[in-house]
Amino acid sequence: MEVTLWLGVNGHGKSLLLGQLATSFCSQGEKVLIISFEMKPVTTLARMCRQASMGPNPAIGFIKSFSEWTDEKLWMYDQQGTVKSDRVLAVCRYFAKELSGTHVVIDSLMKCIADDDGYNEQKRFVDSLTSIARDNNLHIHLVHHSRKLSDENSPPGKMDAKGTGAITDQVDNCVTIWRNKRKESEMAKGKGDPDAPDALLIVDKQRNGEWEGRIALWYDRDSQQFLPSRHAKPMDLMCFW
Repeated sequence: MEVTLWLGVNGHGKSLLLGQLATSFCSQGEKVLIISFEMKPVTTLARMCRQASMGPNPAIGFIKSFSEWTDEKLWMYDQQGTVKSDRVLAVCRYFAKELSGTHVVIDSLMKCIADDDGYNEQKRFVDSLTSIARDNNLHIHLVHHSRKLSDENSPPGKMDAKGTGAITDQVDNCVTIWRNKRKESEMAKGKGDPDAPDALLIVDKQRNGEWEGRIALWYDRDSQQFLPSRHAKPMDLMCFW
């Protein structure tokens, strides 16, 4: 399978979108492991439950149903802070071989490799991820941060990823999530264009595909879902059709 790099500036929605995608993966019969070293599992689950409920305040009955629905579909690795990269690799192998897992979200690379200038370790870690993904029919989603830009009004690209260029060279796909903060600022002043997208999903690299480009997204604050148009309604993430 493949390794996809999810790139972006802090606070632009990488983890939130991946939570939405993880629920959708589960609805399609996939088994998902979320390894987040920046957020406790209870917080991740609360956000995913809200997204699945399609509203801001899931009822107690829905929360219980969501919890039962995720059994044998969704796993969480409970550790915050930095971690040894070899441990992460071992967890990925175990999930694939012992639990027949198909998707792993690692959030984020900077928590696995502590030093921004640890280029050799970064290269070795990403190379190991690609081998594990290929050998175990696993899709690994690796969250990574972009370098600090002069401002946040222009989306970063794969050349703006922190660390060694070997990171983007080795992964199969590079996807950038960019939040339109200029629109947010203008809308707060009553001057913005409501039809402008709230975010962009930018595919910079797709090794085994034929398409690269940009997908406009609109953010629904109540459900915390990213939607394909301004007037789209929140999606039932627990039902696949």
